[in-house]
Amino acid sequence: MKSNLWYIIVGASLMACSAHFTPTFRISHQSVVETTPDSSLLKQLQPYRDTLVQEFSAYVATAPVNLVISRPGSNLMNWCADAVLSSQTANKRLSEPVICLLNTGGLRSSFGAGKLTLADFYKLMPFDNRVVWIHLPVAKIPEIENYLKQSGGEPIANCTYKNGKLDIPSLLPSHQYIWVLTTDFLANGGDKMSFFLGLEKEETTLLLRDILITTAYQQDTLLLDPQVRYIR
Repeated sequence: MKSNLWYIIVGASLMACSAHFTPTFRISHQSVVETTPDSSLLKQLQPYRDTLVQEFSAYVATAPVNLVISRPGSNLMNWCADAVLSSQTANKRLSEPVICLLNTGGLRSSFGAGKLTLADFYKLMPFDNRVVWIHLPVAKIPEIENYLKQSGGEPIANCTYKNGKLDIPSLLPSHQYIWVLTTDFLANGGDKMSFFLGLEKEETTLLLRDILITTAYQQDTLLLDPQVRYIR
């Protein structure tokens, strides 16, 4: 019974990524041995598979055109950064500028024009990364500028990168800090974003993926900003 329960848990989680998944491995204490599950096991897994297929096929929104991931910037990169920024700053009055900085490598799939399902958003963002607010000293902005120069472009919102400089429209000479919306992975120095380490941060319990899904639901047809945000 314990062995069958293991198959059900593992099979269900893996089927979340692929509706066509068929278990082909048996776990032992010594090694992983390839095998073919018997019909009784497949029958036990079938209800989980059917439920997941139905849930992940649910309609979320419509893409008016193909949305792609492409450095230095793209319509999908803009949309993701805008979704985070708008969802986190709606109905808030902040005395300091807020920008969003994500990482291109964290986005794992493009969108084709037309109907988008829940599965499409899990393919786009398969990681359980949470949104974090970073209180960044203005003096550290050049480190972000250098990072963008080296990386060749990342998803950004409420700012543009031009000729090596980050232009933040609402940034005034009197400002000592800005807020950067990012993910917990990046806030902890992931993808070589070491400029975030040691800074004041406010963590949320919101998954980036859930924010993207909620924003898409609300828009129904994705609202796209064609602005070029990275200019060499």
